[in-house]
Amino acid sequence: MKITTRMSAAADEAAARYGNLVESWRSLYQRALDGADFGSQKMFARVQDEAYAIARTYLEQEAATIAFVLTTVALEAQGTTFAELSVDDTKELTEAVSDHLNEAESYLRSELAIQIERDIAFLKLSLRRAVLQVSLAARSRGIPARTALFQYRIGNAQELQFFFHDRGNSKWPSRKFVRSVWRHSLLAAYNEVVLLTLSDHGLDLAQVIHDNPKADVHGMQISMSANGSLPTYAEIRNEVFHPNADAILGAV
Repeated sequence: MKITTRMSAAADEAAARYGNLVESWRSLYQRALDGADFGSQKMFARVQDEAYAIARTYLEQEAATIAFVLTTVALEAQGTTFAELSVDDTKELTEAVSDHLNEAESYLRSELAIQIERDIAFLKLSLRRAVLQVSLAARSRGIPARTALFQYRIGNAQELQFFFHDRGNSKWPSRKFVRSVWRHSLLAAYNEVVLLTLSDHGLDLAQVIHDNPKADVHGMQISMSANGSLPTYAEIRNEVFHPNADAILGAV
């Protein structure tokens, strides 16, 4: 199986795990609406505590998965590059690669933690809005709060949707955003390990290898330094190596 296909599979699995986390938060929201203490400070505190407890368990488990998958990708990148250079393979990562990988792990964990904060904030905001709407309906119409809550639930039967807002103010479902971050992180890790390995062997060039040999970028060469006629990795990274790209770097 191609490494790009394996990256996509790992990203899909990560998205599914985050989807399970989102489902847990949706359950918290529904239980809060059903609770006898709906609208109380006790309810808000309980939901927040439980939401963060679930998130902590998720992050602890995800951290181990991140380390394993990134290490697997890095070993593949290093081993493939060694083979291309006819260098004796090693089953261990070099010190430079290991240090870089630690940073990649930290970045991915941070991105997940930030999205969790956004989603829990949205969960709390949704509850506040529900409490306000129920209170307004009960007060304005002179009906019991439970009756107003029942009517609110009928009128708002759709499940809670968690989103990520990008810089263009477009909305991505949180699960899709997590898949994108995971896929991009794995692709970046692979490419950067290739570059580190090539540079450690005194090589200044790398080339783009696309799954489709007819792709425009297939065979494009890049330079390690910015003072030549060829583009650098930084200059082509966002365009050529977007989250869903089917291209990697390799030796020339």
